[in-house]
Amino acid sequence: MDWNLKSGVIVIGSLLWQDYLNEKGDDIRRSWREEHLDLDNKIPIKVPIRYGRLSRSGIATMVYSNRMKNKLGFAYLIPLKHKINNTEALIEETQALSVAEGMKGDFTRAWGVLTYLMNEERINPDFKKKIIRVFRQRKNAELDINQYKVGREKSCITKSLKLNIDWVKPIRSKDLKKLEQFDFLMATATKPKNRLLTFKEIANGIESDLGREYFINNIKNGIVTQEDFIIAKQMEKPANNKGSSKKP
Repeated sequence: MDWNLKSGVIVIGSLLWQDYLNEKGDDIRRSWREEHLDLDNKIPIKVPIRYGRLSRSGIATMVYSNRMKNKLGFAYLIPLKHKINNTEALIEETQALSVAEGMKGDFTRAWGVLTYLMNEERINPDFKKKIIRVFRQRKNAELDINQYKVGREKSCITKSLKLNIDWVKPIRSKDLKKLEQFDFLMATATKPKNRLLTFKEIANGIESDLGREYFINNIKNGIVTQEDFIIAKQMEKPANNKGSSKKP
């Protein structure tokens, strides 16, 4: 029996707008989007996100965070071009996403994990069990879900690699019925810094990001957090401003 799952990918960053993965011109991400995603029908959604991961160069990137549960940001749900009909199709789609994310086909890496979210109102219980089994079998035994949270917030992933957030909400009310028709979603959860970044720290990274322009390209493509305005205001303040180091 075919699963016939209407599925998609939650995108909260450069997976949407950056064409290359390792270096300009490799077009790994663009090829993945063209082959696997129905970009013409992407849906703007609300999800709990914030800038919480810090790169080696000091640039802050996006993470899921239950700290933002009541301050949802804007991102996208992009449908897959083809429905997932069996375990083999599920693995094919997850591995394709993994490659686009630089995870080389794996479900877990030191910096992040592939996760899933299911529409509990729709999905067949038998298919649900099979999906959970696929993810559990491919997680790293050393995975510590407590590294996917800061302080007292709930981890953004579970031990079975489920994305530990509520079902996504539409930005536009007219998209509610579209979201209700999805059975299964994939996403990539990255490991946050083990402390909250200050707004000034995030702003300094934006000012030094002259190549990738991660923050700016997110905004250009409609990916925003509720803290973006505060971060932008910090860019107007001198570095020695005593009030510039407030945390989210």
